[in-house]
Amino acid sequence: MLVGAPPGTLGLAQPTGWMTAFLFVEVMKHFILHTSSSLDNPSLLIFDNHESHLSLEVVKLAKTYGVEILTLPPHSSNKLQPLDVEVLGPFQTYYRVDHDSWMTRNPRKTFYIYNIAECV
Repeated sequence: MLVGAPPGTLGLAQPTGWMTAFLFVEVMKHFILHTSSSLDNPSLLIFDNHESHLSLEVVKLAKTYGVEILTLPPHSSNKLQPLDVEVLGPFQTYYRVDHDSWMTRNPRKTFYIYNIAECV
């Protein structure tokens, strides 16, 4: 998954493709590490309110390391998550084009999850 990815990239996956509470704890640890968040240097983390994001362990990590958590209301992404439209939409288009290019350059290879970073 991380072949060709920049150093420090976090790659997590699980069979269903869904975020889990366990995986989100790892995301939170990665966020804290790379933002240097602390009680003296707090950070704000904004995300949707999916149940996998707010485990007791995540809340404890946030409190310990000065991370303020702001969750967005359900079904509000079109109004409150402009990144979905302005960044992720164009990124998905770019990714599809680059994926097609990778497939053209590698006609006899199978594209696996491990190749994703090569296309971004």
